[in-house]
Amino acid sequence: MTDEDVSVNEQEETIEQTNEDMTDEQALQAKLKESIEVTVEDLGSLRKRLTVSVPKEAIDEQLDNQYDELRNDAQVPGFRKGRAPQKLLEKRFGSEVGDQVTANLVSNSYFAAIEKESIDPLGDPLVQVKVKESDKRNKEEGKEIEKLLNVDEAIKYIDLPKDGPLSYTCELEVRPTFELPKLEKIPVKKPKLDITDEHIDEEVKRMLMLRSNYRPVEDGAVEADDILVGKSKMIVDGDVLKSEDDAQLAARDQRYDGMLLEGFGEATVGKKVGDTVSIEFTVAEDDDHVEARGKKATFELVIDDIKRLETPELDDEFLSAIGFDSEKEFRDFIKERMEVEIAQQVNRVLHSQIEQYLLDNVELELPAGVSQRQTERIVARQMMDLYSRGIAESEITKQTDELRTKAAEQAKDDLKNFFVMEKIAEEREIAVSEEELNTAISDIARQRNKRFDRVRDEIISTNHLNTLYIRLRDQKILEMLLADADVTEKEVGKKKESKEKEPKAKKKTAKKKTTKKDKGEEDND
Repeated sequence: MTDEDVSVNEQEETIEQTNEDMTDEQALQAKLKESIEVTVEDLGSLRKRLTVSVPKEAIDEQLDNQYDELRNDAQVPGFRKGRAPQKLLEKRFGSEVGDQVTANLVSNSYFAAIEKESIDPLGDPLVQVKVKESDKRNKEEGKEIEKLLNVDEAIKYIDLPKDGPLSYTCELEVRPTFELPKLEKIPVKKPKLDITDEHIDEEVKRMLMLRSNYRPVEDGAVEADDILVGKSKMIVDGDVLKSEDDAQLAARDQRYDGMLLEGFGEATVGKKVGDTVSIEFTVAEDDDHVEARGKKATFELVIDDIKRLETPELDDEFLSAIGFDSEKEFRDFIKERMEVEIAQQVNRVLHSQIEQYLLDNVELELPAGVSQRQTERIVARQMMDLYSRGIAESEITKQTDELRTKAAEQAKDDLKNFFVMEKIAEEREIAVSEEELNTAISDIARQRNKRFDRVRDEIISTNHLNTLYIRLRDQKILEMLLADADVTEKEVGKKKESKEKEPKAKKKTAKKKTTKKDKGEEDND
C-alpha cells in the first residue's frame, strides 16, 4: 500500500467519523445545504427576505424515513411490526407524517439556507404565510391575508406539496459587524450621593404602591392610568384585523397587538362606562401584519368597566400591619436600608457612564427602523430591571407602556448597546451560571416578599429568564470594565456652586447635547 493510499483511507475515515459525530439535524442540514435553492433580497439596512425552495427529492427522502420509522413502531391490525405496506401507513398516518416532515424541513432548511448564504441572523425569522382571519362577531371566516409569524405558528399554515418543491419566504434581521473600542482605563466620574427626605418620601410611596389594588369605579369618568375593560376591534381598509370581547387596556398610550395606539390616553380621559373610544393611526412599516403596513387604521373600544388603583394611606393601621409602631421608626428603617442600597445606585451611575463610553466609541450600522421584536427585547430588559428592584406591578405596567410608546427615540442606543455587550461577552468569554441565575431570582423573591419557586415560575412563564440572563451577563461585563476604569470622584455640591460662579461655562454646557451619561449625573445632582 502506497503512502497515497494510506492518505486517502485516512481522509475517508475522517469523513465517516465526522458524519457519525453529526446529529440527525446537522446531517439533514448538511444535505439540504447542497440541494436547496435560496433567493436573498435586501429589505434595507440589516434586514433580509429569504425565499427557500426544498426539492421534491429531499421531501420524498424525509417521507420515506418517517414511514420507515413508523412501520417499525406502529401497530397495524393484520400486519406484523415492520410489515405494514406504505400505502396503508400513508392512509392512516399521512396527515401526521406530513406535518412532521413539513416542520422538520422548514426549520432545518432555514438553518441550511443561512449557512449557505453566510448570513449571521439576529434572533428567529418570521415566516410569511396566508391566514384566514375569523370575524368573531359574525362567527365567519374573513378574507385571506398575509402575515409574518414565528416558525412554530407559521408551520400550521404551510402544506406539504404533492408535487414540486416546498417553498416558503421569511424575513430576518442580521447582525452588524464592527470593532470594539479600547476597554481599559475608561474614564468615569463617581458621584457622592446623600439620602434626603425627598428620597425617603419616594421609597415610602413605592412601598405603599406595592400594597395597592385595582377597584371598580362604580360611577364617574375615566382618569389617566385607569384600567378599561370592554369590546375592542382593530380595523384596516374596512376589515377587522383583531377583535376582543374582554380587552383590558390602560388609559394611556400603549401598544396593542404590536401597533402603537398614540393618542389613546388622551382620548379615554373623561369617558364613562358605555362610551366608545375611537382613534386613528398609521400602521408601522415593519409590522407583522404585512398587508396593513403604512395604512391608516382605526382602533375602537366600547368601555364596559373602569378600574382604578387604590393606594393605602400611611396611617397607624398600615404601620401596625407591616410591623412598625410609628412613622418615624418606619422612615428610619427605610433610611438604613437605603444607605445599604446607595452603593448600588452609585454603581448604576458608573455603569451608565461606561455604557455611554461604549456607545460613543463604536461605529455601528443599525436598521433604519428598529423592528417591533427588538423594541420588545429592550422593553423586557427594562421590565426585568424594575421587577428585580421591587417596583409595584402597576408601576411596572405603566412605565412599560410609556417605554413602548417612546421606544423609537431610544431603541437605537439600546440596540447598539445590545450588540456591543454581546460582542464583549463573546471575546472575553463571559457567561452566567445557573447558580448565579438562582441567586438573582432569590434576591428578587426577597424584594417582592414571595417564594423562590413562584418567582422563578413567573419569570419562566413570561419568557423573561433569558432577559434576566442577559441582564446579569451585562452587569458582569460592566463590573469587569469598572474594575479597570479610571475613576475620579465628583463633588456634586461643588459642581453646582462652580456653575453659579462661572455663567459662561454654564452657557456653554447648555448648548451641549445631553447624553445618557450627563442625564445620569444630573439626576443625582
